[in-house]
Amino acid sequence: MIELQHLTSNDSLHGMFQVKEGVVYSEETGQTLTVIYPWATDYAQNKPCLPLVVFVQGSGWTTPKPLFQLPQLCELARRGYVVASVSHRSIFDGQPCPAQLVDVKCAIRYLRAHAEEYGIDPTRVAVWGSSSGAQIAQAVGVTEGIERFETDEWADQSDVVSCVVSCFGPCDLATWIEFNRPNPDCEANIAALLPGDDEERDEVARAVSALTYVTPERTDSIPPYFLSVGTNDPLVELAQVTRMADALSAVGAEVDGVIVDGALHESTFWSQDVLDRIWAFIDKHLAQ
Repeated sequence: MIELQHLTSNDSLHGMFQVKEGVVYSEETGQTLTVIYPWATDYAQNKPCLPLVVFVQGSGWTTPKPLFQLPQLCELARRGYVVASVSHRSIFDGQPCPAQLVDVKCAIRYLRAHAEEYGIDPTRVAVWGSSSGAQIAQAVGVTEGIERFETDEWADQSDVVSCVVSCFGPCDLATWIEFNRPNPDCEANIAALLPGDDEERDEVARAVSALTYVTPERTDSIPPYFLSVGTNDPLVELAQVTRMADALSAVGAEVDGVIVDGALHESTFWSQDVLDRIWAFIDKHLAQ
């Protein structure tokens, strides 16, 4: 007869997470998020209080796919984080900038309002984005208290973040548009992203660009940034990272990041080495 090994039960449910899709964070717009959070929130005696990472998947400012990076997000959760992948309104639904930034900031406030339900420590929140999601994440980090990007939903909560991770995202929307105008694959997105006359487009582009807010007057409210891009990225030029890094450094803000040699947009950018650097940055600023 085979004797099976006895193991101790996981009474605290340590390290066990669940995924909840379709969580409506805005009744006004109907936008949703997917959250990865501990099983232990079901047990009063084992309430966790974990840092939160809000992820915004790149989508060309259309509708993100919240589960696109699910394996990587689960890896982050197993490291001890609550992770929320946020959707936002699409520019192809007549929702140009700054609707996407407004939505992500609303999602952060919603998650703080529901911190106990999901086992979140509301004092430790990071935002991480890729591509267009990284443009939004960068802007989230430096637009605290700017009224045009706020709504009445969850208004008693803050959308301030402890750190920002940007993967191949533009810091300056106006120069990103000029760089991509010759690209026929970007034509429809550019037209829908910033409609109106030249003056209106320029004003909104400046308003939603993180680089606009990296000034000595706002230094005290700028969180640490992790910036990254591939050298062969056809959509986001290296200057989008170096300009932001130089601007942050010039005002005394903390900045870290990587340049991935030979990497394209999304796809070959990702490796375990890149993820390990991101994990280390998030751990540095959120882990106790």
